[in-house]
Amino acid sequence: MLGVLFLLILALLAFAFFFKPDSAILTFSKDTLSILVGAFGAWIGAGAAYFFGKENLAESSISTEEALKIMLGKSKPKLIRDLTLTAMNKDFMFYPNSKKEDVLNELNLPQYNDFWWVPVLDQGTKSILEDIIHARAFWDARIKDDANLATISDIISVIDTMPDLKGLHGGSIFITVASDDEINDVIGNMVISGAAVGVIVDENGKPTGCFNRQDLLNLQK
Repeated sequence: MLGVLFLLILALLAFAFFFKPDSAILTFSKDTLSILVGAFGAWIGAGAAYFFGKENLAESSISTEEALKIMLGKSKPKLIRDLTLTAMNKDFMFYPNSKKEDVLNELNLPQYNDFWWVPVLDQGTKSILEDIIHARAFWDARIKDDANLATISDIISVIDTMPDLKGLHGGSIFITVASDDEINDVIGNMVISGAAVGVIVDENGKPTGCFNRQDLLNLQK
């Protein structure tokens, strides 16, 4: 269409050379040329407006999409799986019938010197988390030196009778959570129970990782 308009304008300009200035046909040609030039300009203007309007609309859509992503990202609740978790050490797990001396020997090993939480798995399944005991309980002289407290099960049976030690295992120490639990909910549960440690368990109750309350608070910032 642009080519056709251009050829018509050239034809009218050439046509004007064959008539006198006061010729009616020349006047008609001038008027026609004015109309064509105006139409040509309007067509160019409309095309430019369409092109730049389309570009602006595309940029606006992209900006809106990015803003929505940011807003949704901020409003999306953070989950336990968003944490950098500490994997549960498979070599440092015990059972109710595990010997007290075995636990103490493990705690004395250099690689476990900084381990403060002793995980206790279910005796039957050998995989489901049953309890967590603070290492301090094993070092307490009343427990360490008592020959009658030979196993973890024996220690658990008496630890709650000691006011200064009863808060060193069970719900006073840890809670279990799923990887898709919301962090805000977990923090609330930890505050209510006083637990310092959270343990992630899979659908079968097997522990896969752990974290402390400060890890959750750091992720919330």
